[in-house]
Formats: sequence, C-alpha cells, structure tokens
Amino acid sequence: MTDEPQDCCFDDWVGCWSKRVRRKPTAAAVTVSLLEALEEAGVRDRTVLDIGCGIGDVASGTVQRGATRAFGVELSPRAVAEARRLAAERGVGERVTFTIGDGAKADLEPADVVVLNRVFCCYPDIDALVSRSLAATRHVYAFTAPPSSGILGALARIQVRGENAWYRIRDHKFHGFRVFVHDLDAIDARIRAAGFSPLRRERRRLAWRLCVYSR
Repeated sequence: MTDEPQDCCFDDWVGCWSKRVRRKPTAAAVTVSLLEALEEAGVRDRTVLDIGCGIGDVASGTVQRGATRAFGVELSPRAVAEARRLAAERGVGERVTFTIGDGAKADLEPADVVVLNRVFCCYPDIDALVSRSLAATRHVYAFTAPPSSGILGALARIQVRGENAWYRIRDHKFHGFRVFVHDLDAIDARIRAAGFSPLRRERRRLAWRLCVYSR
C-alpha cells in the first residue's frame, strides 16, 4: 500500500457523484449540513479553500452563499473537470478555481475558510494533511469525518474493515486504496493548539461527525 491516497477510485466515482448533484444540491447528504454550518460560521465576503473538493459542490455552494472566491484542490482529474462544469452550470464559474493536487503535499494558498469534507478518511497518514490545511487557514476550519469513539466509532471501524476487504479483493482496480477512522479527539487537540475554538462538534446522519472551528 502506498503512503498516499490514489486517484483511481475517485475518477471512477465521479459519474455517481454527478448523477446525485443533478437531483440534489450536493453529492452527499452531510454536505448540506456542512454548508449550513459554514454559512452560520461566516463565509460571506470571505475566501474558501476546499481540500479534496471532489466535484466542487462545497466550493460552489459557499460562493452561492456569498463567499468572494473559492478554490478547490483534488487528486482526480476527472473530478476537477466535473467541478468546473458544475460551477459553470450554477453560475459561479468565474469565482471558483479548481486544480489537481494532493492537499497533504501541495503548496496551499491561505484562505479565510478551509474545508475538508469526507477527506480525512481517505488518508492513511493524516499528520501532513492536518498540518498543511491548518497552516492555510486564517479564520474558519471545518471538516466532516467518521466518528472515532463510542458505539458509533466501533460501528465505523467495522464498516471500514468491510470496505477495505472489498478494496483488497478488487486490488487490481483500487491499487492499494484504503479508508480509515482517525482519532478525532487527537485531531481536535491539534486544531485547538493552533489557536482555534470549536463552534460545532456534532453528529450528522450517524456516519459522520461535523466539526467547525474559528479563531
């Protein structure tokens, strides 16, 4: 297994994500809750960096909610192409920029608001991703991730084991890709140590924790 996420799976999943956003505002239900939380925390007249942006529904959504500009970074070239199409379709293409890159390695331009939606679970070693994303954040830091403690954390680990068993069986397609449940309390401690205070730390749709911080 490599030490970084692979773009193979994300390319394959773009078609599914695209079908969903034709029927609904976002590719995942938890993203609606995240956008509402970001609007409450304050995206109007601010810049947004969406790391692991997928097809860009968060980036486009924040601009629709008043952000001045949004930038997306994503490993999958196909997802970036779809993100640009979606932004243009929603009338915000001139204020949203998408690039191909790894958020744990790329030079990230500082932004007022930094978002990682369903991204932590795709990284085996999360340290670099958290460090780089925090360094790029001026005011608001937000993420969604699987729960890591209690009964829901145990259930998340069982689900992850099942998914990873499937990825191993289909390794010719997934090329070592795995998903993870990272210690959210440890991540919370790192965020607080960087000078942020929690605005929200809550459960969403059983499978996700939604966390928003500000400074």
